[in-house]
Amino acid sequence: MNRARLIFCTTAFLSIVAPLWSQDLEKSRYVIGGYITEPPQTLIKKFSPLFETYLTETVGRSYSPNISFELIPVDYTATTTSEILFNAGLVDFIYTHPTKLVCLEASSGFATIATQRSEILGKEAGGYGGTIFALESNPNVQSVYDIRNKRVGVAHFLASGGFSLPYKMLKDVYNIDIFTETRQLIFY
Repeated sequence: MNRARLIFCTTAFLSIVAPLWSQDLEKSRYVIGGYITEPPQTLIKKFSPLFETYLTETVGRSYSPNISFELIPVDYTATTTSEILFNAGLVDFIYTHPTKLVCLEASSGFATIATQRSEILGKEAGGYGGTIFALESNPNVQSVYDIRNKRVGVAHFLASGGFSLPYKMLKDVYNIDIFTETRQLIFY
């Protein structure tokens, strides 16, 4: 029986991102554009208590005058993406899926400012993650750095846990670009 050795693992959660440049400090209401894979009404039902009520009552009261937060759904159509609404001044923050987070950070200068973490029975749950593993019998792959010049199989390009997050971590933390530094990159 072939056994595998874990080489690399990453986890991320749904996150709030904001641009690296400063927000308008004169505003009293901030809009969070939210995207989840469920229908827009589910987003509002599930996350309004957190983003509208909780943030307004906790963060909002620490400003003078007080500020408030509003959650609106965004999607990936040609006119209502979070980036389009942000660039039009209609959205101040974006709550999004980890796959989109990687794209926003790379293309639009956004940075994560908060991360959602869920607990079930007192244990953290609800994250996305990815792994790199190799056959234990393969002496040529003992660490993450050994994937250079090797054949590497990855999940679909848009899979957050299977591709986007591990790709970003490999590039940012380990300085490995799997597009240019592997012998072959295979998408499953």
